[in-house]
Amino acid sequence: MAIKAVIFDCFGVLYGGSIDTLIRMAEPEGKVMLRDLSKQHDYGFISGSEYESGIAELFGWTQQQTHDFLMHKRIRNEELINYIVNLRQQYANLKMAMLSNVGGGTLEYLFAPGELEKMFDVCVLSYEESLAKPNPEIFTLTADRLGVAASECVMIDDRVENCEGAEVAGMMALQYTDNELLIKRLNALLEA
Repeated sequence: MAIKAVIFDCFGVLYGGSIDTLIRMAEPEGKVMLRDLSKQHDYGFISGSEYESGIAELFGWTQQQTHDFLMHKRIRNEELINYIVNLRQQYANLKMAMLSNVGGGTLEYLFAPGELEKMFDVCVLSYEESLAKPNPEIFTLTADRLGVAASECVMIDDRVENCEGAEVAGMMALQYTDNELLIKRLNALLEA
């Protein structure tokens, strides 16, 4: 079946993620607390400010130190973002989406006003849906919002469990490791 839609993850693909760095820095009990805080934020149960406060408390940082750390660790993948913009021009009928486990107020720091709308037809954000990857329902929801069948989508994500969730929903999945390999594999799928 032809690919009619490409869905990109944000953190770990379009931007480097800060949570993985924090988890590596934390003591074992802190790792559990960080994962819990991250899930609460992704599902929209706590605000960005509450998320940052929890991290600050765990590491003994100020709120500002925490905010600065999180912003510093989020490195924009310009090459891949430019590739997405070019895909939109090259394939006029190809639907594009971003599907991200993210808490409220985060993307406003990362993308300029109107930038996401230029890149994607749809953005499905976990905190708005109270649903997160790897739950297959969020992949199905994204396909529905794009107006295509899940089997007509390819999901790009850096995490194996999220790729597996996409596959359970009926999508093809490409695990992101680097730009060169992803672009080569995605171009081959789109040209098939």
